[in-house]
Amino acid sequence: MAFQNSFQPVNDGRCTQVGYLLIAAAAALAIFWGTSPWPDTPDGLFHLHRVRALAEALQAGVLLPRWLPDFAFGYGYPVFHYYAPAFYYLPALLYLAGMDLLTATRLALALWFGASALTMTALLRCWSRPTIAAAGAVLYLAFPYRLYDLFVRGALPEFAAFFWLPLIAFLTYRLGQVASAEGTTDTPWAILRHIVSSRWLTFAALAWAGLILTHNLTALMAIWTAIGSTILLLLLSRSLALPPSRSHALLPPSSPPLPSLQGGRLALSILLPLGIGLGLSAFHLVPSLLEAGWVGLGAAPAGNGFRSHFADWTSLASDELFYHYPKAAEPTVPLPGYLFAFLAVALLAFFFWRTMPLRPYLVVTTAFVALTIWLMTSASAAFWSLLAPVLGKLQFPWRWQTILALSFVCMTATLLEAAACRLPRRRASYFAAAMGTLLAMYAVLYAVGGLSSAPAPFSAEDLTREQMWQFDAEHGQVGATWTGEFLPRWVEEERWAIGRPPTTPTHSEAAVSFVAVPEEQGYLQGAWRVHAEAPLTLRFHRFYFPAWQVLVNGVAAPAYPDGALGVLTVDLDAGEQRVEVRFAPTPALWLGLLLSLTALGALALSSALLLSRSRALPFTRSLALRLTLVALASLILVAVNLNLTARMDRPFSVGADYGSVRLEAAMMGAMQPGRLLDVRLFWSIQQPEQPLTTFIHVVNAEGQIAAQKDEPLAGAFTPFERWRSGQLLDFTHQVPLPDDLDPGVYIIYVGLYPSGQPDAPLRPFHRAETRLELGRLEVRP
Repeated sequence: MAFQNSFQPVNDGRCTQVGYLLIAAAAALAIFWGTSPWPDTPDGLFHLHRVRALAEALQAGVLLPRWLPDFAFGYGYPVFHYYAPAFYYLPALLYLAGMDLLTATRLALALWFGASALTMTALLRCWSRPTIAAAGAVLYLAFPYRLYDLFVRGALPEFAAFFWLPLIAFLTYRLGQVASAEGTTDTPWAILRHIVSSRWLTFAALAWAGLILTHNLTALMAIWTAIGSTILLLLLSRSLALPPSRSHALLPPSSPPLPSLQGGRLALSILLPLGIGLGLSAFHLVPSLLEAGWVGLGAAPAGNGFRSHFADWTSLASDELFYHYPKAAEPTVPLPGYLFAFLAVALLAFFFWRTMPLRPYLVVTTAFVALTIWLMTSASAAFWSLLAPVLGKLQFPWRWQTILALSFVCMTATLLEAAACRLPRRRASYFAAAMGTLLAMYAVLYAVGGLSSAPAPFSAEDLTREQMWQFDAEHGQVGATWTGEFLPRWVEEERWAIGRPPTTPTHSEAAVSFVAVPEEQGYLQGAWRVHAEAPLTLRFHRFYFPAWQVLVNGVAAPAYPDGALGVLTVDLDAGEQRVEVRFAPTPALWLGLLLSLTALGALALSSALLLSRSRALPFTRSLALRLTLVALASLILVAVNLNLTARMDRPFSVGADYGSVRLEAAMMGAMQPGRLLDVRLFWSIQQPEQPLTTFIHVVNAEGQIAAQKDEPLAGAFTPFERWRSGQLLDFTHQVPLPDDLDPGVYIIYVGLYPSGQPDAPLRPFHRAETRLELGRLEVRP
């Protein structure tokens, strides 16, 4: 393929560039406005809770929480050990900056959406004029599947991933220009050095890493597309070249037939940044792949659920005036009808317009449009079955519309540009402007005309962990996922029963006697000083997962899953011991981290090769600069993955002995009117005897109760029947504070009573009162 060198965004005038920005801003405002009220979708709520959980982790100093401790009814869930986390950071940071959760997420989505217009424009400007590139960007924005992702499915990370696809294509295109530049020697080493020393390689590799860390499945399809592009270019490199064309001054002179080595250069331009991008994201990718067997995602054999979602010729396209958005539960998602009209024109041009300008571009883009459509139909069932272990992870063949959208827009822009090239300059400009405007307007009306969504039945204030647990319980699911794909395989209980009493009666628990005083506590780690009069089986309130490491007196102790819930358990000898639990790096994480650091080093050396050509910056200084930047990036990468910035808090001791349970310690958050007061209580279960309810009173200076909350000891979804002797339970009660709470000092009290008997509070041994003072908190004016 030959490359157009005169069509570049950087060559556009200021007014044209402002026009691009206005399109992006209008798109962002449309999404921000269109998501108010927040649409009711099956998956949107899950992603909102992940944003909330990530924000809480960031507050605790954990920059990459692979385990979310308040998911799965408080037993924890390794969501970000497997699911790409990048999308959630922007809304989480906006939330921490003071926005409510819904507004923060809406703004983040708007920014992702608007930015995708710019990346699409940059790609199309590589071979088309500004008006056609702008129209193509609008066509990309208004592709119905994108809006289906947001307003029907609530697939927020996949919606954001549309930003990366044209960016990767643009950067790869520019890298291909470098690889195919005239004057480059034909020796393989010289070609490789020429590519490696290009800044476009660095940018393309970073873009690949961004996509992989934003949405796993879109990245999987993009990788397959990159491999397919490489094969196609290698096969067609001899036969595809721009034919002679002097009808438009903007087009360069005709290119000579491509030499056989040209295909290899282009293949290297595609595969090299992909390989480095995989390396940069290996700290996430390697554990998620090698340790997939630890959770339901990989423990079950590859299924054939995709067979139910193939389209036939009656359901492949929407034939209505406005696009008909299917419900989320429907098996197929039709393509926009206008796509087939443009595909027919492209095929006619391919077969009958042999001298068409930009013919190589049309061949490649049309091939991928046809291929992705084929992958959505039952005609490709045998291919899916052959690659079921890989393609089966996609679940739905219609996901290929993410790749189809990019290919279709590029094909359409190529057709319009080729037609314009056959006209005189003035008429070509009018033609491009008129056709681009009409196409953009029609695409927007077609996509928006049939779009409707019901408002979600919750507000930003409702998005609490209790709401998440209640939703999970009502729908028989766990961890804010529909299929329990991240549920550790050691959990034998049915997922719908995890937050309920066991379905089969449990044997009575023998009493144990121990004290477990919590010491330093963090988001993903904690320490206890345990004293037991006899050997003790110590159980924690979290699912077993191999990444959990238990240290007894500083020495690693064998941990194992126990019971139907597979809770983390360790055996202790009699006496006093310090027990520490932390979410530690696994061998796969160490391997992935090593690969990521290696990829960073490779980018540093390639950048140094680029700077070594500069007369303004000597090679030694350029190398030192790059190595310094890589060292800083490596340090950040290590700190993020090893949780070196995690904050540790020390609870204050309470030591209230109720016989069957002990209240060992407590922690309290800050008080703000209209907010929730967090009161975290640490319990040790000596022997489960009866259901118990905790009460928390917030008392003002006059002795009046200003706020209170009565709640089961470990919450409503860790019922008494799930308690085990020798278990450590800690639960954060969230006390709602009134909006008109007066400034002053308040005393926080805690107590316990048998469930259903609030008038019969229990009195701890050796205590005079049934209500224990935890401390005093101040509300400032």
